[in-house]
Amino acid sequence: MIGRMERIGGDGSIRVALVIVTYDSEPHLDDCLGSVRGCDRNGFSLDVIVVDNASRDGTAHRLRRDFPEVLLLQQPRNEGFAGGNNIGIRAAAKRGAQFVYLLNPDTIVEHGFLREALAVAAADPHLGGVQSLLLLADDRKRVNTWGNAVHFLGFGHCRGLGAAASEAPQTPVEIASASGAAALFRLDALLAAGLFDDELFLYQEDMDLSWRLRLSGWRLALAPRSVVYHKYVFTKDKSKFFFLERNRLLVLAKNLQLRNLLLLAPLLAVAEVAVLAMALRGGWAREKVKATAHLFLPRAWRHIARGRREQRRIRSVSDREIARLFTPAIEVEGVTTRLVDVAANPAMRVAWRALSRLIT
Repeated sequence: MIGRMERIGGDGSIRVALVIVTYDSEPHLDDCLGSVRGCDRNGFSLDVIVVDNASRDGTAHRLRRDFPEVLLLQQPRNEGFAGGNNIGIRAAAKRGAQFVYLLNPDTIVEHGFLREALAVAAADPHLGGVQSLLLLADDRKRVNTWGNAVHFLGFGHCRGLGAAASEAPQTPVEIASASGAAALFRLDALLAAGLFDDELFLYQEDMDLSWRLRLSGWRLALAPRSVVYHKYVFTKDKSKFFFLERNRLLVLAKNLQLRNLLLLAPLLAVAEVAVLAMALRGGWAREKVKATAHLFLPRAWRHIARGRREQRRIRSVSDREIARLFTPAIEVEGVTTRLVDVAANPAMRVAWRALSRLIT
């Protein structure tokens, strides 16, 4: 294992930067940074970079007082998950990092989480990203995610959520999307794919980055022996549904080739009606309408146009290769209903079996 990792560094030294974006995260600092402070660093150097998004609860003060070893990059405004991580990634690049590990502040890491993630990355030079196995912090025998799923209509969800930890893959497996809550990335892969899309702000930004990493020829995998515990809670804040829906549509519009977008258009139209019906039932119809209406704004067109130019620049694989790991079923916590399970998902499985053959 050590020999493989040494070849990555060339001279035997591997530089890793761990980036944490905080926003009113003071209650989590002791658990998160306390566990990071005690993690195994044998065989690599580690810089811990915290980007604070204008917290109002004393997070920055606690960091300066209790964690002086951390490089704190305090922002004058909230840059979102995407923008905050980009600030941290660029700082990591300036410090000579070869790998960047992104970690949520509401996590607790196991002692060897970084070594195990690095070992999986070292074993396959084609891996641009390696996600740790995320378990639920309040029930450590159950899964948060063993790699995020991507539905062919752009919905994303945690694979394995609530399953017993013993059901998770025991060896590294390819995944469609890496959760930004706990994932290791090669810095050169991130730079090639273009970092996070700042304008997504939060939610689906890790799916978008994973999609672009795969477009540029990199693969993603789960490192099942790299374990992180996540204080995961699915919030039903209405603003969350706005970002989820707006960003789902933007990610599709940016990253799929036009022919394949048109191929999916009828099903996307049906999905719009179905999601609006669920939004009406769930009390977030205004957010859904606002999310869809965003696509008709000139600034959204400019954003999509920039994204499509970038997609063409980095593309080295076809949409068929990207779609190889798509799922046909919608399994989104807080959104999926019994009607979806018994009617929509079976219909979409049938539709995807036919459509997937036509994706190029």
